[in-house]
Amino acid sequence: MPIKAEVVQNLTGHWKVGLFEAPCSSPLQFCYGCFCTCCAVYQQRMTLLDITGEPYVCCAGLCPCGPLGEPQDRNCMILEACCCTSLALSGNRFMVQTRFNKENTACDDCILWTVCLIDCFVTIASCFIEIPEEIRILVDCMNMITIGCMHAQQAVEIDEIKKTGYQGPTAVVVAVLPPHQQKMIQQAQPGGAAA
Repeated sequence: MPIKAEVVQNLTGHWKVGLFEAPCSSPLQFCYGCFCTCCAVYQQRMTLLDITGEPYVCCAGLCPCGPLGEPQDRNCMILEACCCTSLALSGNRFMVQTRFNKENTACDDCILWTVCLIDCFVTIASCFIEIPEEIRILVDCMNMITIGCMHAQQAVEIDEIKKTGYQGPTAVVVAVLPPHQQKMIQQAQPGGAAA
């Protein structure tokens, strides 16, 4: 999910590893993200919430509609990870980028947009023509590889934050986040997860 331009302009930190290098830098996390996506996304969000001390909000607050924009019981993350896996992964990425100040590289953006556009193209084309099963499998493989890369890249950053300590998001980034995101950050309980 793309981040608004005003937020992107204020992200200045760099990822420890690029999306393209992530499978080689963290092969176990890459495989975990590829082959056990629901568990990987769930575990990563719980770790992010423990580090930031923020309350659990569905999809990291990316879709603040009604009760989805309010803090919920952390067990709801199980449902999110199983039913909205890609959005949950995007929520994790959004949290890593905005809380730890990480901007995408041009290569990261190219990979993410290419996979997204190919998937959309094949889905739309299948409404009008018969798409060979091999093409669908190839697109699914591209999606799984990209998910694994995203998970591994984020896992490397989370491990680094665990080592160096979490200082909170920069004031500049917080200032350009939507109000509901600012509220999530303000509800954080430093040193421990919010209920």
